This record gives sequence, C-alpha cells and structure tokens, in this order.
Amino acid sequence: MAKAASEREFYATCVGVFALAVGLRLVYLAHLRALPFFDHPIMDAAYHDNWAREIMSGKPVAAEPFFRAPLYPYFLALTYLVSKGSYLVPRLVQFVLGGLTAVITFALARSYFGRLAGLVAGLLAATYPVLIYFDGELLTETLYIFLSVAGLGLLEIARRRQALVAWLASGLALGLALATRPNLALFLPVAAVGAAVFARRRVAATVLLVVGCIVPLAPVTIHNFEASGEFIPLVWQGGINFYLGNNASANGWSATSPEIRKDWWGGYNDMVAIPREALGRQPSFNEVSSYWTDKAMSFIKAHPVQWSRLVLKKVALFWGSKEFPNNQDYNFMKLYSWVLRNPIGGFGTVAPLALLGVFLFLRDFRRLYFIYGLLVTSFVGTVVFFVCDRYRLPAVPLMIAFAGGTLSYLVGLVLKKEMIRLAPCLACLAGAALVVNINLAGERLPDFAQSYCGLGKAYAAMGKTEEAFRDLEKAVAVNPAWAEAYEQMGLLKMQAGETKAAEAYLLKAAQTWPDYATPYRALAMIYLADGKVTEARQAIDQALKLAPFLEDAHNVLGSVLIKEGKPEEAISAFNRELEVNPESWRAYANLGSAYAEAGKIEQAIGAYEKAISKNPDNSEAMLTLATLYAKAGNNDAAQQLLKRVKPGPSGDLSLTYNRAVILQQSGNLDEAGRIYEDILKQDRFHEGALVNLGVIYAKQGRTQDAVDLWQRALVVNPSNQTVKRNLELIKEHQR
Repeated sequence: MAKAASEREFYATCVGVFALAVGLRLVYLAHLRALPFFDHPIMDAAYHDNWAREIMSGKPVAAEPFFRAPLYPYFLALTYLVSKGSYLVPRLVQFVLGGLTAVITFALARSYFGRLAGLVAGLLAATYPVLIYFDGELLTETLYIFLSVAGLGLLEIARRRQALVAWLASGLALGLALATRPNLALFLPVAAVGAAVFARRRVAATVLLVVGCIVPLAPVTIHNFEASGEFIPLVWQGGINFYLGNNASANGWSATSPEIRKDWWGGYNDMVAIPREALGRQPSFNEVSSYWTDKAMSFIKAHPVQWSRLVLKKVALFWGSKEFPNNQDYNFMKLYSWVLRNPIGGFGTVAPLALLGVFLFLRDFRRLYFIYGLLVTSFVGTVVFFVCDRYRLPAVPLMIAFAGGTLSYLVGLVLKKEMIRLAPCLACLAGAALVVNINLAGERLPDFAQSYCGLGKAYAAMGKTEEAFRDLEKAVAVNPAWAEAYEQMGLLKMQAGETKAAEAYLLKAAQTWPDYATPYRALAMIYLADGKVTEARQAIDQALKLAPFLEDAHNVLGSVLIKEGKPEEAISAFNRELEVNPESWRAYANLGSAYAEAGKIEQAIGAYEKAISKNPDNSEAMLTLATLYAKAGNNDAAQQLLKRVKPGPSGDLSLTYNRAVILQQSGNLDEAGRIYEDILKQDRFHEGALVNLGVIYAKQGRTQDAVDLWQRALVVNPSNQTVKRNLELIKEHQR
C-alpha cells in the first residue's frame, strides 16, 4: 500500500513538473510571437529552417556530406510537414520535449538522491530560464538535451532491471542524440564501459548498446560516403570548430578568427576557400577539416602557455554565471519576457550547488557512474571547442540533478542538527558561489547592438522598413561602433532608391570597421547603377582586397569590367566567382551575358543553361536563354523555353518583348511587328520595342516610320549607339 502511494505521488509530481514546465513555456511563447524572430529566424536557426523546408519540399538530399548533424533539420521538417510549414507547431513540440526533459531530470534526481532532491530538480528544470528560452528557438538544443537525458535514464533502467532491451533502447537514444550533435561521441565509450561493467550479460549488453548507437548513424555515414567517397562518420565541421576555439585570437566563447568573416555564410565560405587556396586545388572534405585541425595544433604547439591560459579561461567560462551568446542573445530576450528573468533558478544558483554535489557524492561514484560520465564528457566536449550558453546547456539538467541532491543533503544535515558536518559544506558552497559568480574569466557580456541589428534585419525581411530603421538606430545608440547597423541602414536606403543616403551610411560602415568588406560591395553596386564606373571599380577592388572570397564580389567586378569594355576580363571574374561559390546561378547568368557580349553565343548558351539548372524558376534567365537560342537558329528550343516562363506581374512586358525578339530573329517579322506595336501602346518609350520595330519597318520599306521610332528611342537613351548607327545609315542611303 505504501508502495502504491509512493507511485501515485511520483506520477502526480511528474504531471505537476510537466504542467509547470509547459505552462511557463506557453507564457514565453506569447512574448516570443510578438517579435519578428518568431517567423524570421536568423543565423543557425535560419540554416535549420531553410534545410528543413528543402526536406519538406521533397528536394533531394544534398550531394555532399553533412557539414552539420542532420537529425534536427529532419525533425523540424517533420513538424513542418504535419503543420503545413507553421512556425508555431515546432515550438509547441519542443515545449513538450522541454517538459519531458524536466520530468526525466526529476526522475533521475529522485532515483539518485531521494524524493526531496527529485522535487527540487524537477522545479529547477521546469523553471530554468535558459532552457525555456532555447525551447523556443529553432536550434538543436531542445532535441539534443531530451535525447541525451533520455539515454541516461534508459542506461539507469538497463543497469537496475538488467533488461537487454533497455541497453538497446539506451543505445538508440544516444545514437539519435549523436546524430543531433556530435559532442556526445565522447560519452559513448564511457557508456560502453558501463555496460561491460554493470550488466550481468556483459557482452550482450555492450553489443546491443553499440548496435543501438550505430543504427541511427549508419544512414548518415552511408550518405556521406556516397556523396564524397570519404569515410565521414557524421559531419566534417569538427576541425573547423576546433580551430575557432583554439587560435591566437580566440576569446573562449565566440566562434571567430581574424582570417574569416563574421557573418555565417561568409565564415563558412572562407573556411572552405582558404584551404583550397593554400593547397592550390579543391580539397576533400576531410582535408578541409584536417587543415584547420593542423592549424589549431600548430598554435597549441607554438604557444603552449597562451593555449593553457585559454583552456583555463574556457573552464572559468563554463562554470561562470554569465550566459555568453551564440547566435541570438538570451540576455537580450530577457528584455521582452519576464519568464526569462527568474532571479533564483539561474546558473549562478544551480552551478555552486552542483559543484558541491559533484564532490559530496564522489563516494557513490560507482552508483552514479553514468551521470558523472555524461557530465564530465559534456564539460570536456564544450571546453575543447568554445563555451557559450547553448553549448554548455546540455550539462545543465545533470547539474540540476546534482544541485537537487546537494540541497537534499544539506537539509538532511540541518534536520539531524549535524552542524559539524554542515558548516564545512556551507563554507564550500559559499566558495563555489563566489567562484561561479565573480567572473573569473574576466570577459564582459557583449552589448545589445548585434541583437538590435538582428531585430532590424528581421523587420526588414518582413518589409517593415520603419520598424527596421528604428531598431538599427537603437543598435548604433547602444554601440556607435557597430558598423553592421550602418550597413543595413544603407541597404534599406538602397532598396528605397535613396542612393545618396545609402552611400553615406555605407561609407560610415566602412569607416567604422576598416576591414569590413561588404559595405564596399554595396557601394560598388550603387556607383555602377549611377554610371560611376571608376568609383565602382575602386570600391569592388577594396572589397576583394579585404575579403578575397566575398560572395557576389566577383560578380560585381565582372559587371564593372563589362562597363569598362573588357568582356574577356569579365569572363575571368565570373569564373572566379564560380570558384568561390559554385552554386551561384547569378554567376552563371553573368558569365553567359559576358560570353554573349564577346560574341561567343555557344558558350553563352552553356552558361545560361547552367544558371537555369541552379535556379529553374528564374524567368529572367529563361528569357535571355530563349533569345540566345533564337540567335543560334534554334527556334524550337527558344519557343519551348518561353512556354516555361511564368507570366510576370501586371505591366511586366518582358515575356511579351522576348517572344517578339525571338520571332524577329526567326524571320517572322509581321507577327513580331504586331507584338512590338502592342507593347508600345502600353509603354510608348519601351526602348527595345522602339529599336526593333524600327528595324522591321526599315526592312519593310517604311523608312520614315523607322526614323520616327529611332528618334523616340534616342529620347529614352541618348547614348544608344545602335540607333545612332541606324540613323546614319538611313541618311547615307537617302543621299
């Protein structure tokens, strides 16, 4: 009867912990939905969102090995599939997982340290603000933490019940966690040793655990091998992350290096391009990872003292109370939600209790083997790279379990009035609290300039220019040296056609961060559009000097070279762009235009065919390719391609115009002429229609009508050399 009552109390507490956890997350959801980040994810969240939507749309798996662990994007794609792409449903599912994580944490702490410890741990896990925050983000943390603590729980069930199926289930959970984030790999040998030591049927238990781990990973490894011919068990980013956390400029918490750009895709592309330039050829994926691992090891060997200090700093950051951001800033989001401002249940409270517990319960190390193993490997797996809020978060439920055990132990000493044992424990707890909360790492939290800038970019993506400008101005008010905000304001002005204001903001960005390349690229585009070819060339040269692998920079350079009358050099620039960014449809389209400018129609056709293969729905590229087909005499291909072009918005005459051009080039002058006449009824000054209809009239002997059209064309574009040449020919003929 007592056992039944205990079970009822256990399940009632599970329900209460789950309800509290999910309830708080739903309150936070109301706050989160008011911000543009909710349905306009940024950085890693945007990467996962895009990947998941590609999966949902049925797009084939990428033809290269996985750079990042794939399980979370597939999990996200599944939630999108059942919800028709909703941004709400994945959050709700993650809130359920967050609630289950709190329940598992309660159950583990209770089984390890008793009822009071379990209750404390359950309440802490349910209300821990950073867990709540990340449960609302489209990031790996929620799924990974749930799977890792579930794996831990299943290991404990396997050990206590000696059930082989539980060893297999624990392996499956850990394998799934590893397919979500590779850091768990450090724990797998620890778990296997535990199976070999604690299971009665040691060999069977160990084999089943390992098989369970392999099952979720096998499809990933097979895909990687098929895509690259290389043995890449999970991902190929390991060496890159190792270098980012272990270089001469590393600060211990941010993924930066002077060699690479600060933005997500810029940094990724630099990390791939730099080894390619160093090796003088396209490296394999393992070679890219090895290149950066070797660079990190070279730093460690050359500067062992500096590296040792860096490691100690990362240890201090791991155990410090400050939450250093990666991607979006949890500290910034506290401004918008009281749920995240819990003053009691944060890291500054949990970590001292956990530290004391880790030492108090060492006497029970054998009984607590698995939780010790997971906590230590989580710690090592974070410190090896870099320490930030989301990367140390998987250790927090384990710390919470130890914190619950510590509090229960101290309460027991108080109730027993064992002051002689209580006093040193409290002294150690005070010391631990001091260590955790005095910022031994000496690092200051970043200001909110980047966060306000991200908010502004999200509003801009929604088309809310006024709100975007408001938050970008807040960014520079917080930190006048945050150049990205000036750049974003410049881009907004550029989109609005206010080129003078855009130029001023972009120049301010370039002056604020002299090594910032992207404002120069935007300036080059402005100058090019304004016909300032010399200024455009200077700006794009500076952009490429600062960032040789800057996306679209060689595209802009090629366009400048076209204006300078250097099509061959432009062709080289566009080919260089394709070395930097092989998936750029725009580079192929520009290359095709450059080939056409140089009179190389076959090469132009090949380039545009590549462009369309990269971007099958791009009407502009299809229209140009259809025109090129017609020039090459392949009128059937031109007409077939025109059928694929989707009608443009009302008033867009490009499809109609290109059809007329193709008809004209295929010799059907009467029908082409009728189409040009219809175009001119809608737009009296359509330059292309004026010029081409004039040519048709001239061929039909309607010389004066042709002259009238060409003179109107010169009003539109006084520098049109073709029209001037045609008029000269008419005059000569009339003489």
